[in-house]
Amino acid sequence: MRRFPFYGYCLAGAAAIFVGLTTLWFGLFIDDYLFLATLAGQNPLGSPTNLYVFGSGDPTDVLPLIQDGPYPWFGDPEFRVHFFRPLGSLSMALDYVLFGPSPFAFNLHSLLWHWIMCLAAMLVFRRTLPPAAGVIALLLFILDASHILPAAWWSNRHALIAVGMGFFGVAAHLRWRQDGWRPGLPLSLAAYVTALLASEAGLCTLAYVAAYEMFGARERWRARIAALSPAAVLAITYVLLYKWAGYGAQYSDIYVDPMSDPMGYALAAPGRFLMLAGAQFFMAPVEAVLLRNTLAPLFVVVGAVALAVIATVLYRLWPRFQEEERQALRWLIPGAVLATTPTLAAIVNARVLLAASLGGAAIIAVIIVCLWRELRTLSTPPFKPLLMRVILWLLVVLHVGVAAVAWPAQVTLMRGGMTYLNRLIRNSELDETRIADTQVVVFNAPDPYTSLYPLMLRSYYGKEAPRSWWNLSFAPFPHRVTRTGPREMELEVLGGELLTSTMERLFRSARRPLYAGYEMSLNGLCIKVLEMGTVGPVKMRLLFEKPPEHERYQLLAFQNGAYRRFVPPEPGESVILPHGFPSRRQRHSSHEATPEEDRF
Repeated sequence: MRRFPFYGYCLAGAAAIFVGLTTLWFGLFIDDYLFLATLAGQNPLGSPTNLYVFGSGDPTDVLPLIQDGPYPWFGDPEFRVHFFRPLGSLSMALDYVLFGPSPFAFNLHSLLWHWIMCLAAMLVFRRTLPPAAGVIALLLFILDASHILPAAWWSNRHALIAVGMGFFGVAAHLRWRQDGWRPGLPLSLAAYVTALLASEAGLCTLAYVAAYEMFGARERWRARIAALSPAAVLAITYVLLYKWAGYGAQYSDIYVDPMSDPMGYALAAPGRFLMLAGAQFFMAPVEAVLLRNTLAPLFVVVGAVALAVIATVLYRLWPRFQEEERQALRWLIPGAVLATTPTLAAIVNARVLLAASLGGAAIIAVIIVCLWRELRTLSTPPFKPLLMRVILWLLVVLHVGVAAVAWPAQVTLMRGGMTYLNRLIRNSELDETRIADTQVVVFNAPDPYTSLYPLMLRSYYGKEAPRSWWNLSFAPFPHRVTRTGPREMELEVLGGELLTSTMERLFRSARRPLYAGYEMSLNGLCIKVLEMGTVGPVKMRLLFEKPPEHERYQLLAFQNGAYRRFVPPEPGESVILPHGFPSRRQRHSSHEATPEEDRF
């Protein structure tokens, strides 16, 4: 074993502590409120050992969440997004039992798992890369911007546990295979089992075991197949049991299950892979697709360019790499690709690159080290010296400088955004004195969070829930509301249609489209599709059991930067509801007029 480069790894460890500490004030974020409600016994779908069930696929479970909310009326009653994450769930349940709803304690616990994952990555890099490349790879891995949300977000801790334990398994496997260390095999299998119990992200780490045996090991094929077999049998058994037990996704375009919808997965995978490649190598903010899916083609192009640049650099530098560097890249490159494959079934987000970033960090580190060597010699340079310097400093600035700044910047921005959205919910113009007896109707929402999560936020603050919370639309367009009768209205999307934004497609797949004449009867409101666009409804009829002015209902519409009481128009008249958030000045004025403390 090579001499341990003590100071280099100490520097990387200090970087892990420094950037990690910036996450301690991240607070609660989106699904955290749902899981807290589940742990408090207020979510009929989940349990302390089974938090990650958003839709079971059983209409008897899902339909009540549509009929009384908060799921939208256009959701598929057979929609399923259900993940097997018992250890991840239990770690959160333990937090809740020990600390109550304490975001700081949650964040600190997640940060410890991030440090553990970095330690496991160090063990892999020490065994596979030369000292200089290993230290730089670990530093890049620690600073990787794709780690920010997993390290900061309580709900994403499952991935830290799975990937960290999976990397310990990879390190034990390498020691077993390279040094003949007999405990390596049982220890690696125990680590893989723990990883898979934490999250399906553990499956991504097993990709490195397969890649090592296929491309990295030097024995005969029979010995390599025998060494791979225990991990392969475990992975295959896990996948089969996962599917047999009903986990995975169904009838959702965001999560595409490769086993139940292989064609949908095959069509989505190439574009998603390119977008994630752009995030890995050029730090492209692919999360923006969640807010505006029209940006997807742009990020596909960015990813294609990133892959082309990295592939060209690797090809030109390959003869200049040290043999140890080449040997490591022979299996770390395909390992990173294979580790990305399972994540292509999920939402496009850099946080799914947690396992793949091990190989990504190694690739970038080896390129940086080689370029530095070549610039010092310049005997027969593979590129022009100026181009080599540009590539070198581009990688250093992006993956060290920008990545380090991204940690506090992203934490601050996301915490600020969450605070603002929660303020919108808290300042909704609802009559709290009669909230438990009323049904809330939200006509238009500027974003899915403030439409879907108010019940969870009310639970967190100990407020009563209304009888129903109905979301009519969070399509990113203006809406027209027309009164057509004493109990009837029409809701029309202007310049667009429903089911075009990313989060709308979470609840209904294009394989099960709505149609003109489709009806959904809620518990006090019937919605019928009158006109369809290309993929979703354009005009809907709303038939209330009582006149909408009845005290049974509380109507809300997003107007002038806030959720305000909506006064139905007179019969035959219409009201236009604009789309979008207010300007910064409007937000400031709105906050001054209705401070957060005035409402629950």
